[in-house]
Amino acid sequence: MAGDEDVIEDRAGKCPKCGMTLVPIRLDSVWTCATRPLLVVETKPGKCPVDGTPLVRVTAAVSWTCKDKPSIDALEPGTCPDGSSMIKKYASRAHGNHNPQHGGLFFMAPDNWHHVEGTYLPTGVFRLHLYDDYTKPLPLKQLQEVSAVLVAKDAKTGKEKEIPLARSGRYLQAPIGKQPFPAQMFAKVRFKAGEQQHRFDFGFDGFSKEPKVVPAATMTSAMPTAAPATSPATATPAPDLSSGVDPALIPVPIPETVPEMLAQLRTRTDQIRTFIDRGAFAAIYVPAFQAKDLALALDEHKAELPDDRRRIAVPAIARLVRSAYLLDAFGDLGNKQQIVEAYDRFTSAVKDIESAFPARP
Repeated sequence: MAGDEDVIEDRAGKCPKCGMTLVPIRLDSVWTCATRPLLVVETKPGKCPVDGTPLVRVTAAVSWTCKDKPSIDALEPGTCPDGSSMIKKYASRAHGNHNPQHGGLFFMAPDNWHHVEGTYLPTGVFRLHLYDDYTKPLPLKQLQEVSAVLVAKDAKTGKEKEIPLARSGRYLQAPIGKQPFPAQMFAKVRFKAGEQQHRFDFGFDGFSKEPKVVPAATMTSAMPTAAPATSPATATPAPDLSSGVDPALIPVPIPETVPEMLAQLRTRTDQIRTFIDRGAFAAIYVPAFQAKDLALALDEHKAELPDDRRRIAVPAIARLVRSAYLLDAFGDLGNKQQIVEAYDRFTSAVKDIESAFPARP
């Protein structure tokens, strides 16, 4: 049901939000072109063969079908009525793509349907792009119902002021002048008249840059036959990490020893703090979930602790896991106050875990 796509359970039953019967679905995390989602599906990061932009990670629905019977939609691979093997296909999913489309900062609204992206241009203009639950630009009729103001520092006085955002085509914008970096500001957005305003905090380390699209003619010689959404994923060269991929976003295996786990936990904690300071809220979930996995790995060593330390470790690990999920949820919403409160709970849990599992040689 629209608005309930975020509900994912591991067993059959009723939706806890609307009460409807849950339906089975198979999901996969894949890499695809930001400008043409699921036209090309890859298993690793790289460059889009269509326009040269970096591939982005999305969550897609996966199923299998038959070339001559597209009405077949199976959750497992199998054989078609004519004896041929089923074809794997990918379909877009609501909330499956939370990647910025214009080089800005991307957040999901608390209503679990709208999405916003804020950009800060070299001209000193703040621009707010609005999307639906599939990260498609909001239809013009719905965009006309949106009102928003930006709270930013006056370029001359340095004092905060509210600046109305005016509609210009498919986005809202206002001139705010040249702000010193990191530039901190927040938007208060009302999606319909009479509804509650929602706050989105933006922190810019620099000016936003539109993804650089390579002209199609330039890509022709290097471009393979465009794989339709029904084709299986193909291999992609390893990513060029010098292109700006943040090291905190690169998966790291869980170490085997407790001291190494604690060291990685401290690193993840520092990375979350850095993302908060930079305003990169949409990236917080990566080190938060890596920290969660480290905490669960430490939980397997609780039997090695004396009783007094185990009484500290067990609830602390549970608090860290809960706060990691909160950081993920609040990072999507872009509300800095909620993020900082969740981070405070997270760091408190980390301190208790470190006191229960003292680093040892």
